[in-house]
Amino acid sequence: MYQDALQRELFRVGIIVLAGVAAGWSVGYSLYGLLIGLAISQVISIRQASSIFKWSYRQGPAPQDSGLIGYSADRIIRREKTLKDRLLNQAKMLQRYNQGIEALKDGVVVLDSAGHITTFNSAATRMLYLRKDDSGQHLTHLIRVPQFVRYFRSNDFGEPLQFDLRNVSLQVQITEFGIDQKIMLVRDVTERKRVETMRQDFIADVSHELRTPLTVINGYLEMLSDMDTPAPLTKALNQMDSQANRMTNLVNDLIQLSKLESASRERDGMAFDLTALCHQVAGEMKGYSGDAVVSINTDRSLIIDGFKEEMHSALTNLVTNAIKYGDGKQVDIAIASNDRGIEVAVTDRGPGIPPEHLSRVTERFYRVDESRESTVGGSGLGLSIVKHALEHHDAELKIESTQGQGSTFSFVVPAFRRKTA
Repeated sequence: MYQDALQRELFRVGIIVLAGVAAGWSVGYSLYGLLIGLAISQVISIRQASSIFKWSYRQGPAPQDSGLIGYSADRIIRREKTLKDRLLNQAKMLQRYNQGIEALKDGVVVLDSAGHITTFNSAATRMLYLRKDDSGQHLTHLIRVPQFVRYFRSNDFGEPLQFDLRNVSLQVQITEFGIDQKIMLVRDVTERKRVETMRQDFIADVSHELRTPLTVINGYLEMLSDMDTPAPLTKALNQMDSQANRMTNLVNDLIQLSKLESASRERDGMAFDLTALCHQVAGEMKGYSGDAVVSINTDRSLIIDGFKEEMHSALTNLVTNAIKYGDGKQVDIAIASNDRGIEVAVTDRGPGIPPEHLSRVTERFYRVDESRESTVGGSGLGLSIVKHALEHHDAELKIESTQGQGSTFSFVVPAFRRKTA
């Protein structure tokens, strides 16, 4: 098509020039005729260029021409129509996208690479108390819950975050997409938290109610054990005493776990010496197992902000497990300070944990070896207690184990909790 338009344009110029030459030749001035023909063709070209210029600014109709100008105008019209169709399709897709977001019961907030709000749906408006003119604002300027601010600034969105905002419990999950963009899903979990609280309260109430009859049973068993009883009865009393003590430990662990689950992570903690606490736990273990040696590889004082009793419970459970399920002789506690914070690792030299069990050992009542539990005891709640106690210190339990060589349970208290002595 372009070649045809070019040929017609050249043909027209040629006809005009030849006409001018012929007219000039007829009067004896061929050169003047040639110049006049070229001038006329140039004037026509200028008029055509002027018409397409005016049309491009919507100041006149599209030029009607069979040459290059007409071909160019036709191509522009076709491209404009194609672009309008594409824009219309994109507008429809954007409308469907917005309708889909609006239809979600969960809140949706789209963020740019810097964390500024691009768009959000009505559910997010309701849950996060956003306004229409909040677009363009930085997210942490609108949601100032310290727990959320730390989560957002950490840029580690592998796990969802749950926090309370104006008496509403929210769970947020941030996912990166596109070129340095983020989308945040917000879910109201108030009802789920209420049910979970009811469950925790029920367990705590039942555990407290069991304490009284267990105390009575243990008292009578202790009284009977001081009496002279026949050998068969003595054996039965010993078994009853063992199971009663196990039940008492289970109830105590359930109460402690319930307290940890119901405690707020936004409480004000107190500074304490983590190294001194590790030495305290190591000293307490001497009464737990006379053969076990608990060594600590540092005497440097490391102060953190947190909850001493909860950290004491976590360390006690880790060391106790290392003694029970290790070789019962040597347990190492390593404490190191680095850029991430303060890392604590408890290592035993036991048979290790099979890889398929590593992801589940922190679940309640989960046991790696049921047959061994009858000999070493334990409630199956120790690592669950550790997990929740560490969460209150913004730390996560990490487990590494090699069968036949032992296991290492470690966690890192983040740097922002570290205090100067």
